[in-house]
Amino acid sequence: ETSLLEYTVPGRRLPCLNIFPGKPTAAVGAFVPHPDVGVDDVQRSRMLAIRGAMQHAWSGYETHAFGADEVGPVSGDRKQDVWGGLGVTLVDALDTLYIMGMARARDWVATELDFTHLGKDGDNISVFEITIRELGGLLSAYDLSGDDAFRARAVELGDLLLPAFANGIFYTQFNVFKQTKTMNGWTGYRGLLADLGTLQLELRRLSDVTGNPIYAERGDAFYDIVQREGSYEHTGLFPVHFEVESGTFSTSNSLITIGALGDSFYEYLLKVWLYSGQRQSDAFLRDLYNDAVQGIETSLLRYSKPDDAYYLQEVTIPGFSGQPKQDHLLCFVPGMLALGTLTDTDPARVVKHLDMAKKLMKTCYNLYSRQPTGLAPDIVTFPGFAVADSRYRLRPETVESLMYLYRVTKDPMYQDWGWQIFKAIEKHAKTSFGYGAVLNVDSAAAAHVEDKMESFFLAETLKYHYLLQSAPSFVPLDKFVFNTEAHPFRTRCKLKSTNAAVELSMQFPNRLKIPLVLVLVALFVGLQIYIVSRLDISPTADRSFDAFSRPRRWKPSPSPIAVAEKSAAANFAPRQKFIPLPHEGVGETQIARQDAIRRAMQHAWSGYETRAFGADEVAPVSGERRQNVWGGIGVTLVDSLDTLYIMGMHDEFQRARDWVANELEFSHLGRDGDTISVFEVIIRELGGLLSAYDLSQDNLFKAKAVELADLLLPAYEDQVFYTKLNVFTKRKSMNHWTHYRAFLADVGTLQLEMRYLSDITGNSEYAEKVGSPSIGDAFYDVIQREGSYEHTGLFPVHFEPDSGTFSRSDTFVTIGALGDSFYEYLLKVWLYSGKRADDLFLRQLYDDAVAGMEKHLYVHSVPDDAYFLQELRIPQMEGTPQQDHLLCFVPGMLALGSVGEPNATKAAVHLDMATKLMHTCVSYYTRQPTGLAPDLMHFPGFDVLNSIYKLRPETVESLMYMYRVTHDPIYREWGWAMFEAIEKHAKTTFGYGAVRNVHNLTDAFIEDKMESFFLAETLKYHYLLQSAPSFVPLDQYVFNTEAHPLRMNRSPATTN
Repeated sequence: ETSLLEYTVPGRRLPCLNIFPGKPTAAVGAFVPHPDVGVDDVQRSRMLAIRGAMQHAWSGYETHAFGADEVGPVSGDRKQDVWGGLGVTLVDALDTLYIMGMARARDWVATELDFTHLGKDGDNISVFEITIRELGGLLSAYDLSGDDAFRARAVELGDLLLPAFANGIFYTQFNVFKQTKTMNGWTGYRGLLADLGTLQLELRRLSDVTGNPIYAERGDAFYDIVQREGSYEHTGLFPVHFEVESGTFSTSNSLITIGALGDSFYEYLLKVWLYSGQRQSDAFLRDLYNDAVQGIETSLLRYSKPDDAYYLQEVTIPGFSGQPKQDHLLCFVPGMLALGTLTDTDPARVVKHLDMAKKLMKTCYNLYSRQPTGLAPDIVTFPGFAVADSRYRLRPETVESLMYLYRVTKDPMYQDWGWQIFKAIEKHAKTSFGYGAVLNVDSAAAAHVEDKMESFFLAETLKYHYLLQSAPSFVPLDKFVFNTEAHPFRTRCKLKSTNAAVELSMQFPNRLKIPLVLVLVALFVGLQIYIVSRLDISPTADRSFDAFSRPRRWKPSPSPIAVAEKSAAANFAPRQKFIPLPHEGVGETQIARQDAIRRAMQHAWSGYETRAFGADEVAPVSGERRQNVWGGIGVTLVDSLDTLYIMGMHDEFQRARDWVANELEFSHLGRDGDTISVFEVIIRELGGLLSAYDLSQDNLFKAKAVELADLLLPAYEDQVFYTKLNVFTKRKSMNHWTHYRAFLADVGTLQLEMRYLSDITGNSEYAEKVGSPSIGDAFYDVIQREGSYEHTGLFPVHFEPDSGTFSRSDTFVTIGALGDSFYEYLLKVWLYSGKRADDLFLRQLYDDAVAGMEKHLYVHSVPDDAYFLQELRIPQMEGTPQQDHLLCFVPGMLALGSVGEPNATKAAVHLDMATKLMHTCVSYYTRQPTGLAPDLMHFPGFDVLNSIYKLRPETVESLMYMYRVTHDPIYREWGWAMFEAIEKHAKTTFGYGAVRNVHNLTDAFIEDKMESFFLAETLKYHYLLQSAPSFVPLDQYVFNTEAHPLRMNRSPATTN
């Protein structure tokens, strides 16, 4: 059994649990807490403060009431028997102590915890509370530590509770000694929905760790009743009262609520299904959950217009009369809804559920923010958030939901909200011996602290605060499910077929140590087992490994297509990894400049790593973490990978690589309803992963690239991709400000990445399909079919996706913004392909385009003695004498295209154009007092139309090409002057920022924006400009439009 499981060490992914019917589950190995991995300094300092709060609460308990059920936080009184004298605070806090690295209560559990006294004094225990707090605490401590002492005590307690169950339900009150059981008198001796439906998770877990099904059978009996009885009036919702004698739900003198008395029943419908490994036999639980959420939306969700707040009312039955109130307990619902979206396969439902979650989350946070203490009352009514119960009982539900919402959406706002709540607790609830419930939260002057600290404050509230500020990979939601007392249990594995296991063992005999006897048993009895897909997940940067982003299916007889794909990939066999030796072949001046540029990269990277590691961007002035700029997929990190590698920043690269391995997730994309820019994600994220793979030959990057590309495939249906894509719903669209038209640069700048991906995977789908073009190359068919505008060799920048034609009105021709990289890729895809005869049309299109530039766009501004490329309005064919900075890639493109050109005249013309345009682009910089270029210029006069320097790379990119083609050192000098200006005017505390008003020293200031391309392109091209031409040489590498180098395909050219 254990050969199929991973032991948890730093940097490794956590295992799920393989359950073998009738056998106890072996301990998985201790969970090693590394909570500060993947967080920035702000989160780290918050986590330390929360840990300090736990230390304070624990110290009061340990000093004054160790082994008792509770400590009085104000008086320090030892409260021995609140829940039966079982050391409930201690046991309830075990996993919080462990997670926070404070494990020191184990010995008391092993030697002092005693259940034999229970009931001898005539008292009953609350079966519900003991199950979720005591039994749950012991099971979770066992799951995290692997210590059998906790398992043994859990079994002992579970056996004592079994007689409380009869006829499919358990009795709320139970005397363990006398074996008598009853219900609470205040309920009319009726059962409560939350009590009856909130123990199945713990009992299933106990059955799994013991191999004894009796516990799960007792718990699941209530689910049989639920299915038999059905919901109230087919609403998906259930009355909170249950008639024990008749075994039916109460239909009079009762109510429906998702708050107190009903709450955790609905929570466990989802969580038991998740824990079970989402088994088909438990699908009824997911159905019940979905029906319940539909009922919540239809019958309970209400909008208080004066408050702009959504809440969940109570409904009395019969009569179905709504009560406009909400208790704090109900604030677990946003988190439940968010958790449910992670495994929901219905995109429309996910969007709807997450929208409900966000609206309810805002209301729950406002319960706190509207009070002068910053703490929430226990009950409010609407409208007005009127306080009906002014006590804050240290409850966890709101911060619990904040934790789920943050982990699902990656929106740091939820972390900030949680931090505000924690600070209010510190300010108003802290006492000498812990933290106490606060009375009168609606009056800061009158508020005082009650001598009561529930065990759930340590078990839930502080734990959820800690996890909220931690990385999502710490106690991750795909490996753990939390019981209603916040005790994490490892989930079962999703079951896979035996054949998959056998095939995988045959393919990788040295990687999977599956005992022969287990294989034989699997073959004969069809035992379902799960094979961990990441076969090796802790390699160093110097060791390649086989890592797959999701389980693969291995087929015993490969299809002809698979054979063909394998053959295709063989033509593109992995090479040796690139070894950066940047100082070879350069003098001391260039070495000094390289070192300075490397220090600039270190400074930019340090600001990002310290303040926003894993986020899309860091704000260079404020240090603000900007999680979701391009989808929340760590774009700055991924975009920088090859720059780190090329500059020999090995430690930084390794830390970034580990983040990609352990933290980079695409599963959240689109679940918040947002779309991504397909173009930007391809050139930055996909290009960054592919280049990192090419340089390092680390298969991790290849696996992640494949995972991302597969998610983007729906954008390419109908042979034209859409600018905007919701990855989850598969909905695609265009930007409305383009009148829902595509851009030439967008649709013509992905072929390089897709061809490379096809080459390294052997899967032709990314580049082309047999018989019909697909994805990347499909647009080239359109280009050849449509032809250029009026046979100029140039194309309008707007494309009509519905008709599959180029716009011929309200558009223009440019080699700058919106058109630029289409022309660049005509040349580069041809170069990448090995100049195959099949791709000769690309070179012809490129040559025609350059001829069109020279004839229609290439203009000499006589007063400035400057050449530039104008824009051309169509259909009028009228020129606009302006040029943007983006267009300054053209000199480099022309220089690159001249290399190996057999027509000497054409090569000379192209290089002459490159030289003249290069001089103009450098003048953008030298004419400004800051030495930095504006984004848009007008001729004649070099008049500034847009005075911002956005840290763009295009000019230094062209300087790099011009130097490597001509070997003229003037290009290096020009580049160095530009770099010095960046250091002088753009450098900030946390990186480098865009500079506004570059034409006026007195008004110039730095914008709080550092695009990822500054690290990916600008600094890389500066570094390569000062390096020898043999370093990342142009005859072996082609750079994508985000400066990610990809090795050219040297497979044999197609015979034609």
